Amino acid sequence: MNFLAHLVLSPRETDFISGNLAADFLRGSNRKLISARVQNGISMHQFVDKFTDSHLLVKTSKGRINSHFRLLSGVFVDIFYDHFLAKDFERIANISLEEFCRYIYETLEKNLVGLPPRLQQFIPIMIRENTLFSYRKLEGVQTSLDRINQRINKKFSVRLAMVNLKNIYDSLENDFRKFFPCLVDATESYRNDYGTFLLSSLIN
Repeated sequence: MNFLAHLVLSPRETDFISGNLAADFLRGSNRKLISARVQNGISMHQFVDKFTDSHLLVKTSKGRINSHFRLLSGVFVDIFYDHFLAKDFERIANISLEEFCRYIYETLEKNLVGLPPRLQQFIPIMIRENTLFSYRKLEGVQTSLDRINQRINKKFSVRLAMVNLKNIYDSLENDFRKFFPCLVDATESYRNDYGTFLLSSLIN
């Protein structure tokens, strides 16, 4: 899953939020430099990734991606699942997407100390560009793909990738809507003591 999904699944608690985002910005042994409380969020992030990657519905989504982009199919699905989550946010969460983004940004800004340096550098960019909210529009999806294309050695056509994804849009959205409640159920124990961003109807 991508940033938005990890954060909305997180308990509503500062260190869990920080850890759920920090996991993608750590390398190897650097994790031991992070506080134990933030490491709880990192562990949750890793659990979510493992559960997601092994789930049949997610594998089905990856299989829908054109074979030309097969090596990037997991990345594409992660980003598009965040798009569907952002689009459906008020149906899923007990807070609006605008309020959620503001809460997350403020929480991260206040707790930069102790986070991985790469994440400390990324957070101001995320806030300035309102990255989490941008997933709601397809333009935000394309921007995410553009950024990925800039970081990797083997470039791909973002235009053709978007054409492929638009052609399977409805099928991917159907996969997501079936999968996300399974992920909510699988992560419920993490939220038991700290509260949740999710609607009670989704977790009961």
